[in-house]
Amino acid sequence: MSEHEEPEGYDGEVTVLVDGEPPCRARAVLGARFDPLAGSVVWSGRIALALPARTRVEVTTPHGSGWAEATESDPWGNTRVTGVDRPPFPVELLDGAAEV
Repeated sequence: MSEHEEPEGYDGEVTVLVDGEPPCRARAVLGARFDPLAGSVVWSGRIALALPARTRVEVTTPHGSGWAEATESDPWGNTRVTGVDRPPFPVELLDGAAEV
C-alpha cells in the first residue's frame, strides 16, 4: 500500500452557501484521494444538511473554499457531495508536505 492510498480529509464545521440562500453552518466529513482514472485528486463527503440532488454548493472550511455538487441524501438527512474543483482543506498531493 502506498502512502497516498489513505484518504486525506476534513472532519468539522463548514459553512455551506447555496445560490440565493443565506449561508448556513453544518458538520461535514470530507475526504480526498488521487483517482488514477481521472488523473487528478477528487474529493467527496457528507454534510449534515438536507439538500436536493444536483444542487451546486460552496463549502468553506477554516482552510479555504471549494465547489461541490449534492449527489444524494441518506436516511438521516445528510447530503453526499462530490467536489467539482480544489478541495476546501489541505491535501498533501496538491499542497506538498507541511512545513515543520
